[in-house]
Amino acid sequence: MKRSLALLIIFFFALFGGVSRAITISPDDVASHIADPNTVSSILHVTTLFDANQIPQLETYLASLPELLREEALTVVTRRALNFSKMTPEIEKFLVTISHQQPKYLVKSQGNGYWVTMPAFNYAGEARWVLNRWEIKLLGDEANRLLNYDQLSLAKWLSFSSNDYTLRREALVSLISNLSPQALNKLELLYLGDKNMDWSPDNTVLAALATQTRSNALYSLLWLRRTDSASLEVLRKMDTPPVSQQHIDQMIAATVNPVLAEMAIRQLAGLHPLPDDVKTFLLKQIGDRQRGKSIATLLAEQGHRVWLEQLLQQVSGVTRRNIENGLDSVKS
Repeated sequence: MKRSLALLIIFFFALFGGVSRAITISPDDVASHIADPNTVSSILHVTTLFDANQIPQLETYLASLPELLREEALTVVTRRALNFSKMTPEIEKFLVTISHQQPKYLVKSQGNGYWVTMPAFNYAGEARWVLNRWEIKLLGDEANRLLNYDQLSLAKWLSFSSNDYTLRREALVSLISNLSPQALNKLELLYLGDKNMDWSPDNTVLAALATQTRSNALYSLLWLRRTDSASLEVLRKMDTPPVSQQHIDQMIAATVNPVLAEMAIRQLAGLHPLPDDVKTFLLKQIGDRQRGKSIATLLAEQGHRVWLEQLLQQVSGVTRRNIENGLDSVKS
């Protein structure tokens, strides 16, 4: 009981104490503050100290500034830290420290029919984001080194059950977008040869690698795996002009996955003109007893009515009925 009461007191103190120290200002107040010549001079001095990695002197100077100016200065130097070529252990420690702080000044502005309150200078949130990106870069560098020395075990390095899996996954995706063709080929062979990658909880790395390498083997594996946002996004981009023959082949291949089939067929039906191999594929789909009518309807809606009418002279049975019903449902 006493413990519960103590926790309740701590909760109310944190809640109402945090609110009481916050100061709400207007967007005009922020703009006026930023434009002040004294503010500009102070920010310039802060950035000079930061760029020189003089962190103790920087912290001393920041402590002497009015709090609103200090919060703006912290925001400015945090954004400068995104230039990772200047990252040092001292700067990293500095960012960790300010990432745990709470901005005091808030701005209240009107949105689309509602009011939004947010930090005037969200230096703590931006510091956390920079540190997150820095960790991703370090992990990407590590994966690249292991790959170069033929020591990268994908499933082991990704460590699916670890707390930093999402960081490692993003690091690998970023790395993939910057690898040479030779390194991509090496990574593809690693992926296809690592059966433990079958246990990957999502398709993010596979989708990135397939997109970058354009490997038919990787695409086939992507379509066979359980569908998620990554595989859906890869398929969605397949019909973005210019549509290559490989894109057409992969849209057809993706129909092996029941979850992807509808999107793939819709994208194929949207091609103008329809390539011969797409016509052959779609004609077979029209002959399906369950889905044929809906596919014929889709093709009529997509402007392929003339082709469907020509088919009526060549087909019979279920296929003919589906085309007639599809044409009837979409009046010319």
